[in-house]
Amino acid sequence: MRQQRARGFRFLLLVLIAGLITTGCAIPRTWQYPPVPPGTLLDVKAAKPAPAKVAVRPFRDARGQQAQEESWRVVIPFYPYATDVYDRPETAKATEGVPLVKVDPSKDFARAVADEIRNAGVFSSVSFVDGTGSDGADLVLDGTIRATGWKRTRTTYLLGPVGTIFWILGLPMGENTNTVDMDIQLAPASDPSKPAWMFTMQFTDEHLVGIYYGREESVENYATAVQETLKPALTDLIKLATERPDILQGAK
Repeated sequence: MRQQRARGFRFLLLVLIAGLITTGCAIPRTWQYPPVPPGTLLDVKAAKPAPAKVAVRPFRDARGQQAQEESWRVVIPFYPYATDVYDRPETAKATEGVPLVKVDPSKDFARAVADEIRNAGVFSSVSFVDGTGSDGADLVLDGTIRATGWKRTRTTYLLGPVGTIFWILGLPMGENTNTVDMDIQLAPASDPSKPAWMFTMQFTDEHLVGIYYGREESVENYATAVQETLKPALTDLIKLATERPDILQGAK
């Protein structure tokens, strides 16, 4: 009887360890904007709004399709580390099949940009338009998402399943890297092929991950990336609206 209990305990322990390794203790998260912290939109304001109506449309998705899952390899003793790579983080799943990152970048990123530009008071009207039209706007803001990479590196310190004891003791499970790369442009609604303003937004964050730290940051970083890269973009856009109002006048 004791042997059966011991075998059952070892089996449950192996299942737990396998779950830790394959999921990396990731926590499912739903897109939230503005990110927390700070929980507020940017404190970037134009002196006065330019008299123009802007429609922000869903961004074009130009991301890759790679989904490499190899973190299970660290269960093999003497295997130094293994890596999961996702070009589209919303495709990553927890063991129960639940998406780890519930986000629609094309629409969610565009809505975030619209919220920030509206809050900054750059234009008299800014709205998100779910489609390819302009809803009677003077200007349209389009974007192209080139990357939303998520790279997860895991290690069990060459000890296979036994090495997960170090995770429980607080040592890092590995490192996560989040990247965002996208372009946005503002153009006359009458001719979107002739942009009056363009900006490239790039973000990279690398951080250690353990059972007790770094997990939420890994999946919440995409909202942070959008807000951080919007700081210089908004400053540049405000400068355009202030110094080159003729561009906006010509769009009407």
